[in-house]
Amino acid sequence: MIHILLMILKIIGIILLAILALCLLILFFPVTYQVRGQLNENNYRVSVRCGWLFHLIHFGGRFTNKENKARFWIFGIPINLLKEKKENSKPNKSVKKKKNSEDKIKKETLREKKHSEENTFKEKPAQTQQKKEENQKEEYLEQKKETDKLDENLKGRKKFFDRLKEFFGKIYQWIEKTGIILKKALSDIKATYNKAKEFKAFVTANTTKEAYRYGKRIVLKTIKHIFPRKIRADIQLGFEEPDITGKVLGYIAMLFAVFHINPKKISIEPYFDKNVIKGNIKMKGHFLIGVLLIYVLKFYFKKEIHDIIKKFS
Repeated sequence: MIHILLMILKIIGIILLAILALCLLILFFPVTYQVRGQLNENNYRVSVRCGWLFHLIHFGGRFTNKENKARFWIFGIPINLLKEKKENSKPNKSVKKKKNSEDKIKKETLREKKHSEENTFKEKPAQTQQKKEENQKEEYLEQKKETDKLDENLKGRKKFFDRLKEFFGKIYQWIEKTGIILKKALSDIKATYNKAKEFKAFVTANTTKEAYRYGKRIVLKTIKHIFPRKIRADIQLGFEEPDITGKVLGYIAMLFAVFHINPKKISIEPYFDKNVIKGNIKMKGHFLIGVLLIYVLKFYFKKEIHDIIKKFS
């Protein structure tokens, strides 16, 4: 019995060690990537390659102004992520469809013309009867107008007083509506003021300041971890206004200092009198999924950040 229990425990231990080794391999095996790009006045080309687990899982893509291709390989099985557009190789069918549709439209127009001509021929005797009836109606209406003139004089006085009542009623309704609108506007102003007050208190609180500092630190660490280790570039950069080119060069120098980029491997030729963006760039790097996961967990389980997430959720 003891021998059997030891064998079972040994098998369980081997399985657990295998699972642990697989988890460590997934988390701490580097994901390598390589990016190449070329930019001219009217053309651009970017190629991307990523590999993981001895390239058993890898990605490849090429993006230009004419076509885009991207594939993902899992254990040698390709998966197309972007489908290429194919031109119609059978234009004769479309031409035939157009001809058939035109013939149908012509037949329908001819049928409509025949139908309208038949209706006009049938309606001629009916029109004479309608004219007689219209003449009789006009005579009746003229007689009725003479009798209605007397009634209008009496009704005119009543209408004047009714209009006065309607006028004052409309003024009263307008006053009521303006009062309701003003009340709503005052309530909205109070609500926005209270919200602005709460937002100011939230921004100036010590917890939010500490969360911002910590979050900024974690974000910079993740960017540095993902940022490529090797960069080579030849760039021609310029704008028509020299102030803009100077500012852009200043920002680039700040990026060099933050990410510890060697400026000798990146040559930038500035232009201060014309718009120019040309060049080519090559980048290589790697990152670990486990390190990124650690940064995400640190960010989430920080007390101040977790409290802010709970507050908004």
